[in-house]
Amino acid sequence: MRHSVKKSYPAAGKIFCILENNQKRIYQSKKERKIRQTKINNNQLRILKEKIWKMEQIECKKAYFYAEIGHDLRQPLQAVKLFTSLLKDENLSSNQAELVSKLENSVEYLTFWLDNLLEITRLESGHLKRKDSQVELQSFLTNLAQEYKNIAFYKGIKFLYGGKKIEVKTDRILLERIIRNLLNNALKYGREKIELKWYKLPQKIKIIIKDKGYGLKQEQCRQLFRAFYQCPHNQEQGYGLGLAIVKELTDILNIKIDLKSKWKKGTIFVLSIPQ
Repeated sequence: MRHSVKKSYPAAGKIFCILENNQKRIYQSKKERKIRQTKINNNQLRILKEKIWKMEQIECKKAYFYAEIGHDLRQPLQAVKLFTSLLKDENLSSNQAELVSKLENSVEYLTFWLDNLLEITRLESGHLKRKDSQVELQSFLTNLAQEYKNIAFYKGIKFLYGGKKIEVKTDRILLERIIRNLLNNALKYGREKIELKWYKLPQKIKIIIKDKGYGLKQEQCRQLFRAFYQCPHNQEQGYGLGLAIVKELTDILNIKIDLKSKWKKGTIFVLSIPQ
């Protein structure tokens, strides 16, 4: 008579224990890695927050510094303007009158670029805000055009302007900065004729500034709105800030700006103001 014998497999039990222990170790290892990674991420986040806070402090100090230096520089410039205007009233010879006129132009140029430098700083820091009001474009642009027409006359450039009476709600000061920078650019690169036109469409108002002069190549057009960029054929003193400021200000005022240019033909800037 045969008896049934219960077979045991001690090796299988050991293997099971080994696998179970390995699984526990793997789980523990993953958990520890996760904890370490969380600590690293928290530490990196803390360092990043500290860096952001320090950068914000630097920006605040920089904005304050530029505000102070702008005030300090404007005062002597205003004094020079006053003294220059007083000199013009004196009985001057033709040579003296010419020197005073050149001094006056130099002061105006310096004031303009100081304003540009301070404005680009305010734009970068986000401290420049729009303040809208009703602007009557015909009188607003005509006054600017007459001022620049005199400058163009002395440079031997024909200046044409015209448009109908149109009202728009926008920031008058910022819009003036845009137009002035575009007109200065036209005077810099225009050689024969500059045009300033404005008209109204159903959904928007167009302001067009066109110059007949050097024109731009395609690769120059792509870089034109970058700060400190200057075209290779620029013969006049400048810092390449004007059009960078224009781009920032048009973004603030929600104005679309289009550029069309042909090499050795001229350049057209088109501003589209939504209604």
